[in-house]
Amino acid sequence: MTSTDLVPTIVDAELVEEEPAFLPAVPDAEVDINDQLTDEAEEDLANAGRENTRETYNSRFKAFANWCATHGRKPGPPTTEANLVSYVSHLRRTEIGFDTIRLTIAAVVDMNARAGHEKWPPTAKALKIYADARHEQREAGRSSKSAPPLDMARLVQIVDACPDTLAGLRDKVVAYVQYYTRGRRSEGARFRIASVELVSDGLLVVRKWTSKNDKQDQGREYEIDDPAAIAVIRAWIAELTRRGEGAPHMPLLRRVNKGDNLDPVSKRGWGLTPHAINEVTKRMAVRAQLDVAADVTSQGWRAGVPSDLGALGYSAEEIKDITGDWSSTKQVEKYRKVGRRRAGLKADESRRSRAISDLHKLRTGAQPAEAEDGRER
Repeated sequence: MTSTDLVPTIVDAELVEEEPAFLPAVPDAEVDINDQLTDEAEEDLANAGRENTRETYNSRFKAFANWCATHGRKPGPPTTEANLVSYVSHLRRTEIGFDTIRLTIAAVVDMNARAGHEKWPPTAKALKIYADARHEQREAGRSSKSAPPLDMARLVQIVDACPDTLAGLRDKVVAYVQYYTRGRRSEGARFRIASVELVSDGLLVVRKWTSKNDKQDQGREYEIDDPAAIAVIRAWIAELTRRGEGAPHMPLLRRVNKGDNLDPVSKRGWGLTPHAINEVTKRMAVRAQLDVAADVTSQGWRAGVPSDLGALGYSAEEIKDITGDWSSTKQVEKYRKVGRRRAGLKADESRRSRAISDLHKLRTGAQPAEAEDGRER
């Protein structure tokens, strides 16, 4: 569900202060310049935060602003508590996904903070309605839907289905790079030729200069020793270089037109936009006739490795430590369970889970295994 699904049309929302009340003039001498932000500082504050988060918040706030406009209300900033609560109630009654409702509340608070209204408007009432919406949707069997993981088995299917063309070679690079770097589509779009170091015939390193969870902008390195992945990435960079597009600052992933030629890099420096990476991924899934092709998104690449590691028997904590890509095990555990079940294994490997598995043995008269402490069950 996108913001455009919430209302028939979208109107732009400008972050402006409401007209101030007419107050007695204050002599310039009484205004302390040390308490005033420079124009540059105000602009930087308004644009603070990661680009993808800003775009998401902007989208949600525009939907809110459009709803306000159609109901004769003012979205602000400053946004009134009544307008926020009323809009959240509207979303709940139109059965918008509860994740979208929670994101909307965060977006409104963020937009107000950018305009100088920190921690505004109050959210306690809105969050109560959000909690009720979440409970109702869970009770009805609805839950936040995750993209199916693009694990190694599906990766192989995708790569095998790629045509022997320039676009097909690019698609293979997208698959291998996004899988092995657990890449978000925004991260894939930022890769440059300089992001890849061909260390040897059997090893290459892909660097993320920054990522969503990289709060200190320290970057991450991903070592890839998969011979198939190395061969494909090496061939792609060689082809870019042959076409005069292999300079270190050039994008790694590029748009290929119907004539099987490279399109120019966009004015913003994109070779493939994040949206294009998502669309390429969907097309690859359909072409490979994946069992989950209808539900595939580029987010599936991020789930691939932890799902595969889960199937191999690693715990969520171990996967978190191995990959270094998640700050907690909550999301990793979801991927691990999917991987286990996709491999035909129970997600729970505990002694209690094994005890349940022993129950069907009673039907055949088989003797259950001895307990771990030596006693018979």
